[in-house]
Amino acid sequence: MPTILCKVINKKGMHARAAAKIVSEVRNYQSPVTLTHRERSAPGNSLVKLLTLNAPEGSVIKIDSTGPDAEQLTQALELLFSTGFGE
Repeated sequence: MPTILCKVINKKGMHARAAAKIVSEVRNYQSPVTLTHRERSAPGNSLVKLLTLNAPEGSVIKIDSTGPDAEQLTQALELLFSTGFGE
C-alpha cells in the first residue's frame, strides 16, 4: 500500500480546480485512494469531499492507495502536487 506525503504549493491551495484535477486523474486508475489533511480524509474520486479537506498553500496531504495500480496512481498524484496542479 503506497503512502506518500505531498505539499500543496500553489497559492490558492487545494481549491475546486485543483480538486477537479485530482478527481480526473484518479478516474484513470482502478485503485482507490484516500487523501488526508490533518484529521480529515476524503476519497480521491469525490470533488465535494476533497474540498472539505480545507488545504491551503503549505498544507501537507497524506495520500494512501491500495490496488493493482496504486503505485502508478500515487506517482501521478505526486506529480500533480509538485507542479502546483498546473497553475
